Amino acid sequence: MVERVRIVVNEDRCYLCGGCVGVCPTLAIELSSSSWNFYQEKCISCRICVNACPVGALTAEPLEGEE
Repeated sequence: MVERVRIVVNEDRCYLCGGCVGVCPTLAIELSSSSWNFYQEKCISCRICVNACPVGALTAEPLEGEE
């Protein structure tokens, strides 16, 4: 079973390039001109976005209380 994670953005590193949005298979990430939004209910914990970020602004943290 895949460990469920929450994706966290380091806003000091993120420059809103959209690389993570383009690779997310479930559209769990949205960008606007000034912010980054993550939708946990859509996330399948694949971590593709973490690997795609060119500046290392994303990290995956284990979800508390998940089996």
